[in-house]
Amino acid sequence: MPKETKPAKRPFLSGSIKGLTSYLRVLPVLFRHGLWPIQLVPALISLVLSVVMIATFYFIAGGLSRWLDEKIHLPWEWLDSTLDYTIGILTFLILAVAFVFLHKHLVIVVLSPFLGKIAEATYRAVENDQNTSPLTMGQSIGRSIKINFGNVFKEMALNVCFLLCNFIPAIGSVASSVGLFLTQARFLGYGLMDFPLEHKGFSVAESMDFMKRRGGYSTGLGAGYVLLMLIPFVGWMFAPTFGTVAGTLVAMDELKEKSD
Repeated sequence: MPKETKPAKRPFLSGSIKGLTSYLRVLPVLFRHGLWPIQLVPALISLVLSVVMIATFYFIAGGLSRWLDEKIHLPWEWLDSTLDYTIGILTFLILAVAFVFLHKHLVIVVLSPFLGKIAEATYRAVENDQNTSPLTMGQSIGRSIKINFGNVFKEMALNVCFLLCNFIPAIGSVASSVGLFLTQARFLGYGLMDFPLEHKGFSVAESMDFMKRRGGYSTGLGAGYVLLMLIPFVGWMFAPTFGTVAGTLVAMDELKEKSD
């Protein structure tokens, strides 16, 4: 089983760039090694779950906005309009954060057996690694739950703090948006990079330590996932599978560098 000897933490900025740009390597790898077929089933499952979640959040947002508009009335029209505008922004941000938060936890956990096989197939194709993950489907889902929900309260606390930044005049909205994006990206990347580490025999604790020392890589991988989710349908389908291949390529490079 691979063991790390506590290397120094990687620079955050360069790691983030490498994690994000690793998505540019995904399509060439898929075409070169004929890995498209194993992408299709998890992509379709991801699309269905995404559409159901978006429809649910759309109806929740409409109902919440109407309820707040009925409950809050101010005597000054300009202040009432400003409050409505602020509530609209906050509602959108809260629901957007909730969608990404729930999407990564739900979709990645549900797809974890498929994504583990995608990481395995990528390793086999690129590195000619014939090892097979010893985990069963249930064990793979259990491990993914541990990884994705392990820091859930920390992530939620950070999200709330950044949402509250919206009440700071001028720079609050910018600080909130950037902070929320980076928080979501960081924890998303943990889930994506674990699949190749699972394949290489890392325990959950070893995997988490590996990723914490490469926080920039995790953030870049998660940022790519979030950006793909902005593309309707296509992004909703392939963000988890592309993110897994990108995370596998990054993990390969890091483990190869460690072994040299």
